[in-house]
Amino acid sequence: MKIQEDEPHYQFTLNVLKALHLDAGSFFDDVANDAPYEVQIYKWIDKLYKQGKSIDEAIELIHRVRRFFIL
Repeated sequence: MKIQEDEPHYQFTLNVLKALHLDAGSFFDDVANDAPYEVQIYKWIDKLYKQGKSIDEAIELIHRVRRFFIL
């Protein structure tokens, strides 16, 4: 199943991307082209969705992990 066919998962992803200031169209194009950064962000979003995290929890966790990787 494609993410667009799972409306709750798709909306979760779009809301997280918006909070991360990432354009969904460019993001999904980059994921399709195996861009490392975008693929990693997508994996985190997908994992957090499957764990039942809220959008706010997912955003906070991804912000923390991104800061860790930047440092």
